[in-house]
Amino acid sequence: MIEQPILLASHNQGKLAELRELFAQQQFSLRSYTTELPRLSFAPEGADYWQNAQHKADQVAQLTHLPVLGDDSGIELAAFPTEFGVYTARTLAQQPLPANKYLLARLQNVHDRQITVHSYLVLRVGTQILRAHGCLTAQVAVEEQGELSGGFDRLIYLPALGKTLAQLPAKARAQYSHRGRAVADLVRQLY
Repeated sequence: MIEQPILLASHNQGKLAELRELFAQQQFSLRSYTTELPRLSFAPEGADYWQNAQHKADQVAQLTHLPVLGDDSGIELAAFPTEFGVYTARTLAQQPLPANKYLLARLQNVHDRQITVHSYLVLRVGTQILRAHGCLTAQVAVEEQGELSGGFDRLIYLPALGKTLAQLPAKARAQYSHRGRAVADLVRQLY
């Protein structure tokens, strides 16, 4: 068993809340690295999910003895295959609309609404590095739906269930979401 808590190398509070809940379901404690260290400026992200996640984990791990989790994530839209990906957050940050509203506007009158979401996790425990990936392919809903989680979960529609991720309770959502699947993959490696 690894020492706890695990520190998340991120400034994204929504991501922290989601990952904290997912790790708690697996009996692990996750919290922001800022509970142990002053806020850091992370190096600019590059063109590789794994490297982005590892750079964040490495940067925090140099300053603490606790395990550190780095992450990166992105979306792929079938209708716009050359957009987003590893640049998702940077692309959406440049838009005049909030992310979900921008995606809905971008997909207005578009027939192919397939979306794939990816989560890449790198856990650094001393010199040991574990990597985990989770993904989900679904559809983009025609409007935001659900209040049980936020962000893209309100748009990611699972046709087989007739619901968005944000309409699913936390334990059910963990089975389907990209981050839930990545955390499950990582936890399997810890045992």
